[in-house]
Amino acid sequence: MSHRVYVYNVSTPSEAQDTDRMMLEWGYEMPLLLQPLLVDGGFVAGNNYNNHTEPDNAGLYYAAQPGIENLKRFYDFLEKQEMLITNKEAFVEAKNNLFTYLDKLKLPYFHLDAWDVFNMDDTPHAEQAEVWLANIAHNNEIIKKAMENDDISLLNDSDLMDVSPGFASFAELLNYEHYQYGWGHIWQPFEEVPEVEIYEENGLWGLKDKDGKVLLHPQFDEFYGFGPEDLAVVSQGGKFGYVHKSGRIAIPLVWEDAYDFEYGTTSAIVKRNGQFGLIDPNGNTVVPAQYEALESLDYSGHFTAKKDGNWGVVDQSGSTVIDFEYDEAFENGHGFYHTAVKGRKNKKIFNDHFVYIGEFPLSAVESIGEGLLLVKPHKNANHSTLYKKDGTICASGFEKINRQASFPNMLVLRKGKKYGALGLRQESLLLPYEFDALIDMNAYIDSRPSNLVLAQKDGQKGVFDGDPDRPTWLFPLEDYQSILWLYENAFALKRNGLWCIAYSPENRLGGFEFDLVVRKAPVNGFAYAFKGPDVFVADESGVSMADKTLVLQDAEDIDYNYYFDANVRNRLLTYAEAAIADDGEADEHTSAEDLYSLALDACDAGDYEKAIQYDTIAAEKGYAPSMNNLAHMYYSVEGYLDDDKAFFWYEKGAEAGNAYAMNGLGICYQNGVGTAPDMEKALYWLGKAADNGLALAHTNMGSLYYEGHLVPQDIDKALWHYQQAEQLGSPQNGWLGYLHDLKGEYEKAFGYYQKDYAEGSDVGAYNLGICFSQGLGTSKDVAAAITYFHAALDREYLHAHIELARIYRNEDDFTDESLARHHIAEAEKAGLEIPDDLHS
Repeated sequence: MSHRVYVYNVSTPSEAQDTDRMMLEWGYEMPLLLQPLLVDGGFVAGNNYNNHTEPDNAGLYYAAQPGIENLKRFYDFLEKQEMLITNKEAFVEAKNNLFTYLDKLKLPYFHLDAWDVFNMDDTPHAEQAEVWLANIAHNNEIIKKAMENDDISLLNDSDLMDVSPGFASFAELLNYEHYQYGWGHIWQPFEEVPEVEIYEENGLWGLKDKDGKVLLHPQFDEFYGFGPEDLAVVSQGGKFGYVHKSGRIAIPLVWEDAYDFEYGTTSAIVKRNGQFGLIDPNGNTVVPAQYEALESLDYSGHFTAKKDGNWGVVDQSGSTVIDFEYDEAFENGHGFYHTAVKGRKNKKIFNDHFVYIGEFPLSAVESIGEGLLLVKPHKNANHSTLYKKDGTICASGFEKINRQASFPNMLVLRKGKKYGALGLRQESLLLPYEFDALIDMNAYIDSRPSNLVLAQKDGQKGVFDGDPDRPTWLFPLEDYQSILWLYENAFALKRNGLWCIAYSPENRLGGFEFDLVVRKAPVNGFAYAFKGPDVFVADESGVSMADKTLVLQDAEDIDYNYYFDANVRNRLLTYAEAAIADDGEADEHTSAEDLYSLALDACDAGDYEKAIQYDTIAAEKGYAPSMNNLAHMYYSVEGYLDDDKAFFWYEKGAEAGNAYAMNGLGICYQNGVGTAPDMEKALYWLGKAADNGLALAHTNMGSLYYEGHLVPQDIDKALWHYQQAEQLGSPQNGWLGYLHDLKGEYEKAFGYYQKDYAEGSDVGAYNLGICFSQGLGTSKDVAAAITYFHAALDREYLHAHIELARIYRNEDDFTDESLARHHIAEAEKAGLEIPDDLHS
């Protein structure tokens, strides 16, 4: 079974809600094409659903709306790149599908749940989540730079982390047909089951419920869609009103015109006697019909209105927000508002608090967030100005904002050849314009982006924290040669050519004694420190000699280059391999058969270093079983995974005639391990392994034809391959039963389910319960069904709760509402979706 990654759109972290929506279910990874969704406010907290294995309960959460906007920018950027997209029509279709889908997601968070994948590793889930958080942030930084520079070449596949190894380039990944340019990753389209149907009859419109019952017979000339408050505008004989989804005429048809209730407001625009006003969802007048024009301005309940020939802004209570003294209607500028001035190109600009800022070209105005507005250089000004929430000047005279630095609470500004830092919450300069450089350290504190900036001035360096509550110097300017953020509040400092690790100038983990310090994945420590040939590891408790086995795992990790360059990796390997001494048990003079036996013994003892050593010698002698074993270790053993080596030895073993290696080579081509995915070659090598009598290859072929993802689904071929595996002594009784079940051959299915149950299968017990409860392949026997469903529960197959609830609610001789409710409650506790027929 493939280990899955899930993404949900949720309202509350660590607390499942009925409104949560599953967006994605994917094998092993977070698909790169959708990683731009996970760009803002990432943090680690308990999962909403896979939360039953404390303390191994950790998932990632991100702000949804910024992610949606970022993904749209990314796809617009991709579409502009020449020669990148091989099927432009398919790309545009996928892009439109994605944008439409994402626009319907209204909950505030994206939740990434990789519990299933984390279980493949003994490392605590929280630590693995931190690594995923960092890797996704790393990928998004590369994507961001490519977009900012409009340069697709910066999106280098080799620089990206945790990307499927089956692709030689980003372009190949993007154009892989199975991914459908990202749309193929989406679990299912976001479609709500309509509660009602607006229907037409004889040119008039009426309303039915979802079961077809008429709620309002056809009587309306127009019947518009339902919006907020479950109300829809209808018209009849030139008069307008509102209908509720229940079929009730909620607001009588007395208006000359009527508009929808807007999202974010509790008022709707209506027209009477040629004038416009506002009503609430009950039809009560909120603002009398007194305006010559009235238009919604935003989702916060503001309207631009015209009165006595002039325009202003009112809120949904009718209070005047901007006086009626302007020539043109107000418009929303995304973070500010503006109105035209007759005879002038500039616009009158108001911030999002409706405070007047001044007259400027629209192209020069930008919302910075936190209520701040930036006015960039334009015809009448050769510098930039920032305005506060109250409309006064916050900072002026600077040339530009440094967009390379991104902080939650700071902007880096350049004035002349010097840099300063402005606090968004403080609305003032935190650091004056006197620094040679202010560099984003890309640091995360408590899994959130920090305000840590590396300051450089007159040859000195320091670290400033622009925290919104307590901005302060963590390391005042001193003669440090370099400063590197490591983890949380830990830093590496370099002085006089040597490094130390410190939490503050006074709290150092030793002195300046190391010739190099580098960050590492924050698992079993957060940094490596080098002193000559020795390697030390830093963690919360201090600095100690590094474990050579763990060092080797880090150095040989497929994604080592995220933390280490080639020089650092070589030093780590040299240190780790110094501990691996040849004990003289075997060498190239030992027979291949003996080497193979020694390798098996070492493997059984968990000494994979020795196993690889022996099998490598034997494989290089041409011994095919060792080639297969070597490939298998590189394919599946944690700490030794190497896709390229796995493919290399599987190919060698297959060419040497080993059936297991043929099977492994087929799996590599199927999944793109060490090579590009190629289903034709996958089927060829799996077929050769099957022809050589390997039951495992038949099982793999059966799975391929059943799943129908990579080849057309063919139930008959799938069943034939599982039957061949059975004849070769490796029956997959559960699958044999299920495939016969699909073909309606219930007696055969029942027989295999009995065998599957006898082997201890949880699903086998459940399937026997289904057979007995429905009389499939055997006589209906509800008592026996109950027995097998309880056996399934004993084996922790929790879907049996659903079937037991059905029995206790629907079977005449077994009805017991208290037991039905008990099993429904247990199913809900397990996170199962309760079918409609059990809701009551």
